[in-house]
Amino acid sequence: MGMSEAAKQAPHATDGAALDWAHGAFDFNTSEPVADAPWARTIRLNGQAATAYLKILPPVQAHVLTPIAALTRHFEGQLPRLIAFDAARGWALSAEHHARGLTYDSDEPDLLNLARSYGRLQAQAAAAPTLFEGLPRPDIGSLVAQLLAFLASPAGAAEGSSGPVGAAYFLGDEAAARYHRLLLRRRTLLERHLAPAAELPPTINHGDLRPPNAAVAEDGHCIILDWDDAIVGPAGLSLHGLFSGCSLLAVLLSGTAAAQAAAATPNGVRIGAYIDALAEGGYADAAALRRCLPATACAGEIQFLLNFAKFPGEDGRSGVRGTMKSRFTDLLNLCDLLAARDERTNLEYAKDYEDQGEHQRAQQLLQNHLARHPDDAAAWARVGIMMRRLGNLQDAEEALRDAIERAPDIAAWQAELGSVLMQRLAFDEGKRRLQMAIAAEPGLNAAAEDLQRLIAVEQMSQQAALPQRMPILQCDADEAAAGSMRPEKLALGVNLFETWGALQIDNALPVAMIERLQEAFMRRYSPYFRADDHPDALRLGDKRYMLTVDIDELFGDPGLIGSPMVLPIVRRVLGDDCILGAFTAVISLPGSRDQRLHKDHPALFPDTPWHFTLPAFAAQLIVPLVPLNEFSGSTRFYKGTHRVPTEKAEEMGAQDPVVPLGSCLLNDFRCAHRGLGNRSQAVRPILTLIFNRPWFRDSANYGKQPPLRLSEAAYERMPADLQPLVSWWRDERRLDQLDHSQLIQPREVPAAVSEVG
Repeated sequence: MGMSEAAKQAPHATDGAALDWAHGAFDFNTSEPVADAPWARTIRLNGQAATAYLKILPPVQAHVLTPIAALTRHFEGQLPRLIAFDAARGWALSAEHHARGLTYDSDEPDLLNLARSYGRLQAQAAAAPTLFEGLPRPDIGSLVAQLLAFLASPAGAAEGSSGPVGAAYFLGDEAAARYHRLLLRRRTLLERHLAPAAELPPTINHGDLRPPNAAVAEDGHCIILDWDDAIVGPAGLSLHGLFSGCSLLAVLLSGTAAAQAAAATPNGVRIGAYIDALAEGGYADAAALRRCLPATACAGEIQFLLNFAKFPGEDGRSGVRGTMKSRFTDLLNLCDLLAARDERTNLEYAKDYEDQGEHQRAQQLLQNHLARHPDDAAAWARVGIMMRRLGNLQDAEEALRDAIERAPDIAAWQAELGSVLMQRLAFDEGKRRLQMAIAAEPGLNAAAEDLQRLIAVEQMSQQAALPQRMPILQCDADEAAAGSMRPEKLALGVNLFETWGALQIDNALPVAMIERLQEAFMRRYSPYFRADDHPDALRLGDKRYMLTVDIDELFGDPGLIGSPMVLPIVRRVLGDDCILGAFTAVISLPGSRDQRLHKDHPALFPDTPWHFTLPAFAAQLIVPLVPLNEFSGSTRFYKGTHRVPTEKAEEMGAQDPVVPLGSCLLNDFRCAHRGLGNRSQAVRPILTLIFNRPWFRDSANYGKQPPLRLSEAAYERMPADLQPLVSWWRDERRLDQLDHSQLIQPREVPAAVSEVG
């Protein structure tokens, strides 16, 4: 977790006293905060001849300084030299070690050196039990119970107060409850897995061992940094940091064929070097270590998670959340590995995952079962059903075909396959499978409903291909009420957009919302309802102007920007990381003439065929604020022209969509079109939202006005899942305000300092 600019500039209340204290032990001229987290604050002290680091620990951690001082004396040269410390106030002053810091991407010999050095140090520490004094000793037998209590406890401390806190403080209530529910059901697995840890003798464990907490000196010896989380217990409690969790170690040390195959990989060599160092140092024999280290690594990972309860604080909260999710996911991965080793528990926990909606994990356990029992038709069907729910339709189809091949008379599986084929737009076979299921079991109401839906979707697809017809996707009231489009409808929308480059989506938006926007627009933007040279609006032809809309509570409505009937299609064709590149309105005044035929942006790759064969890079969403018809005028599209140059568009025929309120138009930026004239006596406003891939910026259309108008308050009001659509604009505006020197000044972070978590 990095240090914020605000934290760098604002000294903490304790800094002054700590710096005065440091002056008594080290002569320095300047000081600079280099790391700030709830578990430690570090300040670099620059002297004329040397550099030192002042670490300020919170009161809950201050007690570790006395045993750490003993460690630095006992392992001189293997830990940074401690110049002075004050255990009562949690202050420690360490000398610069002048060694080369390691990273996760360091060369393998350096990482191997770290594993060996740490193993040798632990073997030596086991023979010096006086070093254990003052360090915590986790009760491994109660760790699982403690973890479940941590997940079940309330979030705890409010901002500005001290711990302890529950896991929900970092994860949120929903995620904490999910991990609690899943791990509670796997408690027996975990407790049984931890039992062998009791076989190993106690030694010193770092607590947060990972490459950034180590360095290599010029003579090649390894220096291990930041022992604030040191604990006493069996060796291996810190291995989760070196192997990104404990589940990998459960594989590497399992004695299985997979472990033998992995023995020569970097991870296999690294754990082998650690075991050899412990064994050669007399700590324990290699066989016992291979049997017990998976348990101690798991115990250490749990203790690592529990440690965060002591450190509430907004500065590190988001970073801790990511770390905790990664570690809890790893614990579930471990549980799945343990469950898969026994046929009974494998199926038991697969069923449990199914019941809880954890389809991906259930599917993985079932595939383990199928590797042993490939003729289990019911298991194939269960995998197919779960793959469908996960959206992996190709694998779902294959699994269901495998099930039906082994048991062709089960109507429910035929129906399930028919539904998968409907979502894949394989209409003929989908109808046949659903009809077979209904004939075999007339009471399959869901199959009958799916058959009707398939027929409706097929008709939309067929009508879209008619020369004069605009491709239309019809949303229904049930979808609007549910706030989501049915999977087969979404698949058809994506297919129609990619095939034709233009798509009308009927009943996509709440009419009441459009009417509110219409009223606000007519009131707010009436100065533009006259033919004039507007300084902040681009003229698009005769009596037609484009202005940038203010994204506020009305025009920032999540039902518009994040429409569940539109945005999923956009994200399918432009990627989940697409952005809202522009939000404007186009006003056509009464009597306006037809626009010229055009495309909205020049070809990305002119004079090559690539531009027309590549996936879409931008899409325009047109939301009418008045109905579009032959009187008010519409946008004339030339479907399919996203695949050909503009000059060929007229040859392909045109479509003039009639668009009622609540419906909208979506077109590929490469699709040719023209705005038709307004033959009515009223202004015709349409909202135009441009979605594009995150790397694209429209430099052709926004020379006179910005593509977005978005205040900080409006951004903060947006739902979190929609903020990424517009955060690019917020970030670019902030960069514009920075002084040039701020953009090029590097941030210097010394190798001597690293952070926990």
